[in-house]
Amino acid sequence: MHLIDTHSHLEDFIFNGEIEEILTRAREAGLVNIITCSTNPAEWPVYQKLCAETPDISWQIGIHPTEIKPEYADAFEAFGTFFTGKAAPVAIGETGLDFYWLPKDPEEAEAVKARQMENFKRHLMLASQFNTKVCVHARNSIDECVEAISASGVPFSNVVFHCYSGTAEQMKMLNDLGARGSFTGIITYKNAEEMREAMLAQGIEKLMLETDCPYLAPVPFRGKKNEPSLLPYTARSAGEAFGVSPQYIADATTQNAKDFFGLL
Repeated sequence: MHLIDTHSHLEDFIFNGEIEEILTRAREAGLVNIITCSTNPAEWPVYQKLCAETPDISWQIGIHPTEIKPEYADAFEAFGTFFTGKAAPVAIGETGLDFYWLPKDPEEAEAVKARQMENFKRHLMLASQFNTKVCVHARNSIDECVEAISASGVPFSNVVFHCYSGTAEQMKMLNDLGARGSFTGIITYKNAEEMREAMLAQGIEKLMLETDCPYLAPVPFRGKKNEPSLLPYTARSAGEAFGVSPQYIADATTQNAKDFFGLL
């Protein structure tokens, strides 16, 4: 079966000299495309080069909400230089809001939230300018992310909430707006019934799968380093939850990813 990993982080594999073996295992496992996602500007030229040299790799450009630094303030001015040629990003991301890791001091926490919101709004402005998809990281912040997207004018049909971690009710709300969620190996965990319920609430018609590697390895590899070749385990778990075959899930999610990100 063929699969697309819609959200991964390949930088460690690149810097450790493991990328070729990682990609070989992924292809052997049936992956036809891997989308690697930026967390900071240092990764942008690295991923652009990787995608230019590797047809079955795509990438997203962005600054993660927990990676914001003063020296990145001018990085947004360079966005336009990456949206050219065959190695252009397929989305802006990952961006969003992370209100899970906050300082205990209330004033410091509010300052962090404000910086994250400013960062997110700049990403959304650029997404509107380039008319591209947006990959949203929303941890303890789905409602605030929805508010910011609504104010930005970015159509919700261009938005995916990656590594979805909200409730089934919030998923229905996002779907009603036009957005979607993508799911990781968390759905294979015994104690993740809420995530499976959210996935079922969305349905297969918008479902996309991701590894978010090197994190969140699926069962039976939980706790170990994750990689794209393990995505079939998540697909099998999704099939069990929906009561359909892994092949059906693979076909549906691959087409959904191609349609959403404009992949060939």
